[in-house]
Amino acid sequence: MECPCDPDPMAEASGDARMVPARAPSEACRINALPSHVLTRAISFLDARQLVRTCVLSLQWRDLWRSVPRINASREEFDGMPGTWVEQNVLFKKFFNRFLMLRNPTPLDEFNLCYGVRDSEDSTDRDYVAESEDANLWIGHALHCNARSVKVSATEWEAKLHPDPVVFASKCFLTSLELTRVVLFAGFFKSLQMGCTLLERLKLYDCPICDAEVSSQTLKLFTVDTGCFPHREQASISIPSLVDFGYFSGERIPPLLTNLGSLETATVSIGTYAYDTPLSDICQFLRGLSNVTHLDLSYEGPKLEVQANFQWCPKFNNLTTLTLGEWCLCADFYALIVFLQNSPNLMKLILEIRKNPETHEKFIGELEERYFTCEHLKIVEIICPENWEDDPMLNDLVKFLVGNGISSDHIEIKNWRDLYSQQYNHPLELLQI
Repeated sequence: MECPCDPDPMAEASGDARMVPARAPSEACRINALPSHVLTRAISFLDARQLVRTCVLSLQWRDLWRSVPRINASREEFDGMPGTWVEQNVLFKKFFNRFLMLRNPTPLDEFNLCYGVRDSEDSTDRDYVAESEDANLWIGHALHCNARSVKVSATEWEAKLHPDPVVFASKCFLTSLELTRVVLFAGFFKSLQMGCTLLERLKLYDCPICDAEVSSQTLKLFTVDTGCFPHREQASISIPSLVDFGYFSGERIPPLLTNLGSLETATVSIGTYAYDTPLSDICQFLRGLSNVTHLDLSYEGPKLEVQANFQWCPKFNNLTTLTLGEWCLCADFYALIVFLQNSPNLMKLILEIRKNPETHEKFIGELEERYFTCEHLKIVEIICPENWEDDPMLNDLVKFLVGNGISSDHIEIKNWRDLYSQQYNHPLELLQI
């Protein structure tokens, strides 16, 4: 006996008023035998519009979507709907407002929002603020439902979402926050400190920061990329609890790192094309990282000439793993030597070569002493392009390392193609002998 058709309670708002006949559950169907809490967690990985459609499968599934612990709301789900972009966006907002209204007041683990903000030549800050009103309400609703992880992004590359910092000022259980193409107005980090007292992970991608000081007492992981420090003035970062730091804003003046006493791992890209960054700014930035144990450093700027005996590189006494790019191989390995001379406890060195160092922007200087001592250095990985095995630069590099006491048995040469092949091979293929 077939179950009657279950109407989609969101049909009008989602623009899909079709009735899907529900089939009688088969005795062989094991999915329906799963507990409700298992089913709700499984279907919570669907986007919101897809999620609501599960209500027509059977009476058992009718209300499952109302209690999912994860919400994925995406404006892009409505791209194929009839009408203009603006009309589709109105439909998306209407749908999701009703989604939240009909949802059961159950706690959230995650809230992921991909929000539509339209960019045009006539758009003003006031327009962006008005367009962001629904997003602010939805984020506030998620935090009120005790969401521990929140991801928010704007759909358009040039447009920016304008969240109200007050949304984050109320006490909440948030531990992880990821923002993409969101303007962080002055007071944003103060609001995080007031309300998000459990926040440990913060990732910012193309998010202009208007605060002159980025500070937190709880963050353990902080990632910030290009476009987050848009002004010429130097910003500062003070996060004493920070353990993992990612900085990829190579086109800006590096921030002043004032209090990173707990930092262990740093993956950073420094140097500018837009402005002439003084070497002293790079020097102070590196000093802020001097306590790390793992450092992955890229230099993306123009040619820099270092005056003789200028101590631009601090001592990295705790450093055990160091990753550098081809920029450190220019000028007869100048930058590489300086780092190895200042890393006495280094255990693993990774050199990633993606293009010919001779054609790359150079970081050059003079050294009175070209030798180094790394008694603990036992692993050297050189990752280079294909067909570089006989390149003179590579041969000179190996001779240089061996000449400084590193056994050739500790030097391993890999190429990027083989690494990518291993990374994307099917796990079953790796088991074949």
